[in-house]
Formats: sequence, structure tokens, C-alpha cells
Amino acid sequence: MEQASIHHGQEIRADLPNVRVLALAGGGEGQVLFCNMGPIRVKEILNRGDDRPLPTDVRVEGLEVFASGIYDIFNALVSSNGDLRVVVDGETRVVPAANVVGAAVV
Repeated sequence: MEQASIHHGQEIRADLPNVRVLALAGGGEGQVLFCNMGPIRVKEILNRGDDRPLPTDVRVEGLEVFASGIYDIFNALVSSNGDLRVVVDGETRVVPAANVVGAAVV
């Protein structure tokens, strides 16, 4: 987040490439791993924020996928006040990542 110059209190629309999603047994829950994510592309700054440190806790809302895998999340709403929130809403698209190393080429 810091590489994309995202600040505490800021709210943005951004593309998050190559996010790994792990579905957990039993339905509705999963894990989202951002550690090998590609560079964040900030599309729009909705609120400028301040220079305080970014939160370390992350909360993901509205993300639904059919299977574990690596996904590109386009136009996510990202905010960083209290905790880092990634919101998938009606303006967001989630698609399987196309340029994943080791992925089959069709």
C-alpha cells in the first residue's frame, strides 16, 4: 500500500492484481492473501487522508468467488481508517488473473 502512496484516512478506487483467495471448507468463509499481489493501480482518490501510519489489520467485504485461485480485483473501494478495508461493491469487477506464472495458456 505504501508503494502506491496510499495514506491513513484515505479512500480510493484501485485495481488490485493477482490477489490469492483461499476458500475454506464449510462454505462462506475464506482467506485473502495480498503478499504476492502485483502493483496497486490507483484509479481515483475520493478522500485525501493524512500522514498517520497505515493500519495493519485488513478487512475484506463483499468478495465472492466460486473457487480458490488468483484474481484481479478491478475498481475496489479501499479505505484506511481504523483498519484497512477492501470493499467489493457494484462498481467492482473480480476476474481470474490472466497473467499468472504457471497458469495454462488457452
